[in-house]
Amino acid sequence: MAVKAPPKCPPPADHPLLEKLRTALGDALLSHGVTPEGHLCLMVPPGKVREVAAKLKELGFDHVLSLSAMDYMAEGKFLVMYVYASYLNPDLKNQLLHVRAEIPRNDPKIASIADIYPSADYDERECHEMFGIWFEGNQHMGKRFLLDPDCCIDEKTGKPLYPLRKDFKVPDWGLMG
Repeated sequence: MAVKAPPKCPPPADHPLLEKLRTALGDALLSHGVTPEGHLCLMVPPGKVREVAAKLKELGFDHVLSLSAMDYMAEGKFLVMYVYASYLNPDLKNQLLHVRAEIPRNDPKIASIADIYPSADYDERECHEMFGIWFEGNQHMGKRFLLDPDCCIDEKTGKPLYPLRKDFKVPDWGLMG
């Protein structure tokens, strides 16, 4: 039985930040939605994640709360998901801004934002190890961060395997008897 993939962005709705962000981001804003919790979600082109990150910093979002990915294997895509927030700007203090971009699964590359938001560095490294997404410009790409150096290497090819991809097969380590 096939499992239906969750929507990439929630349904469109009004949000107090929408017009300000639409003006600031221009054509970098592809679509939007609002989560059931009332947080704005923006879909952006993958080639504009750095431009969007820089604009959001100018607008007062002072850190990336989280960065993760979702594997849409049936579509041949990954969804890279950023959550921006602010500790310092009182107008943004209770806002979580979700920014998402689709990248191809067969060439999973996207620009790093770690130089703009240092808090994104560890999450980019984790996404690389777990999904194989390459964050261009992050100096730590290709180095082991969370996984054991001997873990998740294809024995036949010597290439890394990515444990959070939907097609990852757990190796038989002989632990189950």
